[in-house]
Amino acid sequence: MMQDPGTDEQLLALIADVCRWYAAGGPPTAQRQAVALAELAHITSGRTDLLARYAGQSLAIHGTGPETTVHERAAQLCITAGADMSLIDRWSRQTRSHSATSKGDRPRH
Repeated sequence: MMQDPGTDEQLLALIADVCRWYAAGGPPTAQRQAVALAELAHITSGRTDLLARYAGQSLAIHGTGPETTVHERAAQLCITAGADMSLIDRWSRQTRSHSATSKGDRPRH
């Protein structure tokens, strides 16, 4: 019997855990990156769309705060892991739009 790999949301949570561990650990080392990439490969099983989704979301929320570098490192890790580059911008725009709407702002067109 094959094990259920989980829902997209569960997989995204696992991707987020790996990316946060990697990105928050200071300037990345080759060894740390290799471990993170191996974990992402195991988690995603070729789901480059999920890597793109997390990268796009990270770039959308990074803003100018103290976490900027962490979010940029997380997005870059997903890109290095093979994120579908054609989807990153879409996820970034969608996340910014959703964030503006949930804060009561009207999305700007």
